[in-house]
Amino acid sequence: MSKRWVKGGLTVLGAIFFSTLGIFASDRLQGIEAGIQNIAGVKGSTACGKNSVPMSGKNGIICVDMYEASPSKECPIAQPAAILHSEKNVNTQGCVAVSEQGTTPWSNISLPQAQRACAAAGKRLPTNDEWYAIVLGTHPESCIVNKESVAPTGTEACKSSIGAFDVVGNVWEWVDTTVNGYSFDNRTLPTEGYVTSVDANGIAITSGTSTDELYGRDYIWTKPDGLFGMIRGGFYGSGEDAGLYTINASVATSFASQGVGFRCVEDVL
Repeated sequence: MSKRWVKGGLTVLGAIFFSTLGIFASDRLQGIEAGIQNIAGVKGSTACGKNSVPMSGKNGIICVDMYEASPSKECPIAQPAAILHSEKNVNTQGCVAVSEQGTTPWSNISLPQAQRACAAAGKRLPTNDEWYAIVLGTHPESCIVNKESVAPTGTEACKSSIGAFDVVGNVWEWVDTTVNGYSFDNRTLPTEGYVTSVDANGIAITSGTSTDELYGRDYIWTKPDGLFGMIRGGFYGSGEDAGLYTINASVATSFASQGVGFRCVEDVL
C-alpha cells in the first residue's frame, strides 16, 4: 500500500480528519485557567508573549506559538527554498523563528535546524503529546489541505481550541522526538497504513489497509529499520490523508521539503 505524502522531492497526499475526539480538548485544557494568573505575573499583562497562547504542558504551563514558524527579519533568507538556505539562516546571529500572521511558513528545514531556530528564540519544538493537545478542536475541512502551494500563516477557520492556527495542513510540523524503526516511547508502532485506533496522544495503536471514518481516514507512515524524525498533521496537498492522527515517522531527521515546517513553544511555569 504505497501512498504519496510530500511535495518537494516527493509528492504528498493528505487527509481530512474528524474532530470527533475534540471532545477531549476540555480535559487537555484543564489547569490552564489557574495557570494564567501565574503566567501573567511572569509575562506581564498578557498570559503569553506576542502571538502565543497558554496551554497546560507535561511539566507545567507552556506558551504555544499561534502561527507556524517563519524566519525573523534578521534572517538573510526570508523564504528558504532548500535545506542549505535554512542552514544559512540558523547560522546567522539574530535569525530566529517567529510567530507572525500572514507570513510564509519557514519550510525546507530539517529537525535539527528547527530545534536550533526555536532555541534561538528562547523556545523549543513541542513534544508529540503537546502537539496533539495543541491541535485539538481544529476543523480540518477548513484547513489548507487541498492546495497546490503553501498559504500564508493564520487561516482563520483552521483554528484549534487553544487558538493555534494551521496545526493541520499548510505544512507538516516537526515534533521534538525520534523513532527507532517501529520503536517509539517504549512501545511498538504499527506498520504503514490507515489509522484504526489511537492512544491518548493521538498515536496510532493499529493500522489497516482500508480507511476508517472514525479516525478521519488518517494515515501513518512507518519503516522497520533506521532512526527517523516525526512530522504530524499533513500539508497543503495532503487531501484526506491530513489530520489529527496523521503521522509520518519514516523521514530522516535531515529531511527537508517545501511541505515541512514547524512551530515553537516556550516553557513558562
